[in-house]
Amino acid sequence: MHDAAHGLRTSRTGAQPADGVPWAVALNETAASDEIEVTLLAFAVVDDLVRVSGLVRVLRRPDVRLASVPTLALATLDGPPLALVGAHVMPHGRVLWVSWIYQRPADILVEYDGRIDHFELTYRAGGIVRETAPGPWVFSFRIPGRAQPNGMSQPVSSGGDA
Repeated sequence: MHDAAHGLRTSRTGAQPADGVPWAVALNETAASDEIEVTLLAFAVVDDLVRVSGLVRVLRRPDVRLASVPTLALATLDGPPLALVGAHVMPHGRVLWVSWIYQRPADILVEYDGRIDHFELTYRAGGIVRETAPGPWVFSFRIPGRAQPNGMSQPVSSGGDA
């Protein structure tokens, strides 16, 4: 068996170009209540998916944690809600990074409305206690057109010949 593997030849190839170039824009949209602050940080597009990532901070109660990943309902102003594919949160503490993944809408460079209706919280008080923090946390943002990719530069003029 070892001898057969020794005779195999492999060739190295470079990275292969992908269909379309993944890109992202900063959002920096924040909604807050007395208990929870949510900041949407970035909107990323990769192939047929869109990812919105952000931070969730539990305020004023160091013992409270999220019991589940909050649902961010996201829709374009002129269209139906985006289909949520998945979501996750890391780590489980007072400040959390949250990522929601959606199916890519037909038109991306439009205005969006986002909404989190409630958060499921848990804490210890003589046992595990669950409670709901009612919202809503509401967001509104527009995705601008893409800028030049990083690494692209314009030729520098020598200034000598005019």
